[in-house]
Amino acid sequence: MKHSNKTIAAGVVTSFLLAACGGGGGGDSSDDSGSNPTGSALNAGAGAPTGAEGNCSATTNGVNWDALMTEVCPKLSDYNLFTDASDPTAGPTRGGVPYDLSTALFSDYTSKYRFVFVPEGKTVGYNPSEALDFPVGTVITKTFALPENTAMPDGAELVIETRLLIHRVDGWMALPYYWSSESEATLAIAGKRLTDLTTINNQGQTLTFDYAVPKAADCNSCHSIVPDLAGPDDQREQIFLPIGPKARYLNKDFSYPDGTVYNQLQYWSEGELLTGLPADFNSVEQAPVFNDETHIPSLSDAELNDKARAYLDINCAHCHRADLTLPADYAGPAGSSGVQLEYNRVYADSPGKFGVCKDPVAGGKEGYPYDVIPGNADESYLLFRIETTDSRHKMPELGRSTTHQEGAQLIRSWIDQLPSASCSPMP
Repeated sequence: MKHSNKTIAAGVVTSFLLAACGGGGGGDSSDDSGSNPTGSALNAGAGAPTGAEGNCSATTNGVNWDALMTEVCPKLSDYNLFTDASDPTAGPTRGGVPYDLSTALFSDYTSKYRFVFVPEGKTVGYNPSEALDFPVGTVITKTFALPENTAMPDGAELVIETRLLIHRVDGWMALPYYWSSESEATLAIAGKRLTDLTTINNQGQTLTFDYAVPKAADCNSCHSIVPDLAGPDDQREQIFLPIGPKARYLNKDFSYPDGTVYNQLQYWSEGELLTGLPADFNSVEQAPVFNDETHIPSLSDAELNDKARAYLDINCAHCHRADLTLPADYAGPAGSSGVQLEYNRVYADSPGKFGVCKDPVAGGKEGYPYDVIPGNADESYLLFRIETTDSRHKMPELGRSTTHQEGAQLIRSWIDQLPSASCSPMP
């Protein structure tokens, strides 16, 4: 099993580390997350919130739904999301469904274990471009673990944090939990910085860096869209949204715990968890697979463009986005910068939206005259922001302390093969 060599973070020294976002309602606690979806809903027997005030100390057979809806519990285990409270990487309580993304946000080379819990009797609505429409009561969990060696994902790893996104009646709430011992994750509202504790091997290179568990408030920086060009008297509120679980990133095969390999969207649909999936499945947008094993030099120009666009979308477009499929007059926090990197934006229609020959407005840096200079990645400010760890310039601004070498290589190759523009080097 992938997790047999797992070590929980807090102060634990491993062989590869110097040290290293209720009441009732519970359902059946058994784990059937790998069962065939045909015949019964994936969240059958999962239970649901009762509407009563929650209790973090409640004893429930399944998920402690009422606590999730009303309480900020001091321990992750208070919510009873996993059959083994000390292992958030497997064995979700009944109704929890594992999932993965074809191209993922980079987070300091961590492996991520994702689960979604939807209350019994509720379904997720299909959306062709934005995050799926998760009903009130939904809980999305994401656990971050640092591998000893990034080339050996089944090897030893250090579990550091588990983040919850909880869809309450008044909107989404983000809660980060830090694995403060081998057996328990505790609430980290103010975040946590692990200094000089994280050392990993990536492609034969030893990387040492600080690791930051985000403050709960930091989650708003990436997950919120804001009123576009809002004035001082604007009364519109920010809208908090999940980032990763969009149809295009879920449209891939997944190996479930029982050995079943199934397209995730079809699995959810046939398992009565997802509604509205088009009958013509070929019409569903599909982002390409990009990961650290992708051999970039062998990609065709079309493949390179597709993977680079997906990478920029998942890593940058939660901030750098505007109009398109967002609510009217809303944008990402950096949408007004003029750089808008959504996967569903057509490059040929507006190269400037991708930074081509555009003056930087996010501070800029001497030696980088434009965000993107086709044919000259070395002087493109966009690539500099992706490569640097300087907090004044790096992009994304949060969520990483080291450089994603493989992602930077992808964007470098993409910029160098873009069609020539007015700011490109003379031939």
